[in-house]
Amino acid sequence: MSFRRTLLPFAFPLSVLVIGSLRMAATRAPDSQQVSLAARSKTEQPQAGRPDYSQPPPGTLPSCDQDPSLGNRLLAQGRRLGITVVSGQPELPGKDATYRATPGRLGTITFKQRPMADEVRCKLISHEFIHVLQHLHGELKGVPPLGWPTTHADPVVQEAEANGYQNRAGYVLQLLEGTPSPR
Repeated sequence: MSFRRTLLPFAFPLSVLVIGSLRMAATRAPDSQQVSLAARSKTEQPQAGRPDYSQPPPGTLPSCDQDPSLGNRLLAQGRRLGITVVSGQPELPGKDATYRATPGRLGTITFKQRPMADEVRCKLISHEFIHVLQHLHGELKGVPPLGWPTTHADPVVQEAEANGYQNRAGYVLQLLEGTPSPR
């Protein structure tokens, strides 16, 4: 019984991730030429004109703790790239924000409006933009992990990356600034 109780909080977030992945797979047109993301070589070069999202943060750029205004700069880059940002109830219960990936285009970030410290707000924004980077890394077809090393205890690798690096907003911003606008 204790084992079930321990895993129960992970059931809903994991089911949302699985259902979202299945939904994206179902809406994608079959293509015999398409190479699965899992089969790709780690040494494959990034698409011309955009950063290599799989490179882990170097640790030399400002963090949310050092410069909470990075959150506003991340939001500005999101607008430039065409990411929809809305206030409302995030899709996952108990969460302050969610990113909904849309197949073939950038998705929507929903933020719950509540009072919080500037540093916390910056980390929340950075966390969701790490999911945007994962979506970009998946060429807007999925949300695969970036491959950044993490020791954060989360059974979903994408969440472990976002939780582990959410304070590294300067690096997330640098990657977004290097991403060409899809418009």
